[in-house]
Amino acid sequence: MATRTVPAAAFHPRPPATTPDTWHPGSLWWDSKSVLVTRPIAPGSVATTPHLVLPADHGRLAFLLSSHGAEAEQLAYDGRVVIQAGDWRGRPALGSRQHYGTARIIGDHYLAERIHEGMRIKYGARTALARMVHRLANGSVPYGDLVALVELHPPRPLMIGS
Repeated sequence: MATRTVPAAAFHPRPPATTPDTWHPGSLWWDSKSVLVTRPIAPGSVATTPHLVLPADHGRLAFLLSSHGAEAEQLAYDGRVVIQAGDWRGRPALGSRQHYGTARIIGDHYLAERIHEGMRIKYGARTALARMVHRLANGSVPYGDLVALVELHPPRPLMIGS
């Protein structure tokens, strides 16, 4: 009987060294009550929507979208976003700053279930409230069947005169 070993690269007990150390309780994204996602909707105009957020692996953020919503279609077309930590009312948190990122829409049912479970752990009853509000506003439209993964870009230094 032959034995096989899994390559050491398959195990990731800690995030890679390039990932910021912000994915644990007490960090900006774990402690934020919501995030404000600003996205382009037409040339020269933007829309801002509050979302419940979950830190994902490799320095990314995850939030849920409905496949029947305009936001999912807009982010699939143009993934540029500005993310800012928010308070429980969906307003910018005191002292927070904006972060640039790129959103990617993923329609994987298993990933959506994992994100739902993480949201339930992080937010508790707020997830049930969010589902109920979505049901009242949209009827039988699915809630959270798509996942938006946002890869945050490192801040760039200000270039004077350019």
